Amino acid sequence: MSKPPELTKHRNGTWYVAFREGRRSKRTSLRTTDQEIATLRFSGWLKDHKIFSEVVQDPTVVECLDLWMSQWIEGRMLSEVRYPSMVKNLNAYFGKTPISSIERAHSANYIELRKNGLIGNSKAATGTIRRELQSLRACFRFMNERVEPREQRISRSLIPYVEMPPASPPRNRVLSEEEVRLLRDTCSNHVINGPGLRPSNRMSRVGRFVMLAMETAQRKTAIESLCWEQVNFERNQIQFNPEGRLQTSKRRPALSISPKLRPVLERAKSEAINEFVLDKTTSNYDALRSLGRSLGIDGLHPHVFRHTWATRAVTRGVPIEKVAMFMGDTVDTVRANYAHLAPDYLDDVHE
Repeated sequence: MSKPPELTKHRNGTWYVAFREGRRSKRTSLRTTDQEIATLRFSGWLKDHKIFSEVVQDPTVVECLDLWMSQWIEGRMLSEVRYPSMVKNLNAYFGKTPISSIERAHSANYIELRKNGLIGNSKAATGTIRRELQSLRACFRFMNERVEPREQRISRSLIPYVEMPPASPPRNRVLSEEEVRLLRDTCSNHVINGPGLRPSNRMSRVGRFVMLAMETAQRKTAIESLCWEQVNFERNQIQFNPEGRLQTSKRRPALSISPKLRPVLERAKSEAINEFVLDKTTSNYDALRSLGRSLGIDGLHPHVFRHTWATRAVTRGVPIEKVAMFMGDTVDTVRANYAHLAPDYLDDVHE
């Protein structure tokens, strides 16, 4: 009977996992001299190694998602708080199914079950279902290209087809000049007091979000996860991609602080209660809807500010390349969505 893996300490003080593969003795460094940290890492190693040793050729979806979360998502994605609920929903349907057994009909069934609220806490919108199935696709790619050790990687031919629901129609809502002016006047000094609320003169969280969204055109998650250490008043700059976070396809640029935004941030900084510019990272969606109702602005949601900024920028002649850099998008994406709004769009055809 082979000897089980054990925690060992090298003479240089570093802790290792000692184990056997077949007839060969191996060891893996836990990269620490602290026994408490080494014990925690050893527990994680045992969990992963159990999957490595028992399931290599045809892992189940739950095993793939576990590896994807532990090796790729945790500690890398600032929006990782969104992933556990997605993984929970995917596991509720796909979890115990081996990859080789997944067919096209499985994803079609999943779409219907999520739409009807038979998986998850409520009925899911098309966009939510697409994000979940896109995560499943990403997990399968990870299992083919990146999972460690290499022996656990699955062949590309084993990756099943995952059907997607149709993309949601684009949100074309653009705020008018009057609506933008009203939001700026309101949110630059927006304080929420009233029955059942503790009296406070702090600028509201939703007010800070709106001003940041209007002036920077950044994505909802980038704004909600923004920390004060990313705001440099001396350089007049916001670094939306924090130090240590890898840039993804949804790039987060470094932007100068606009004259309209600076006094808002200075006040918010003086009223700060923790490291986050918005106090916490939870969603502002419901607060935005409530603000929209109180101001008589229909269709107020997080993306409307980004879309409005891009529309106004391209319309007044800002080059597509600069708009893409500012938004953290690709030139092709911006061109596909906004090029027709440029003042000189197709003018040369007439010539």
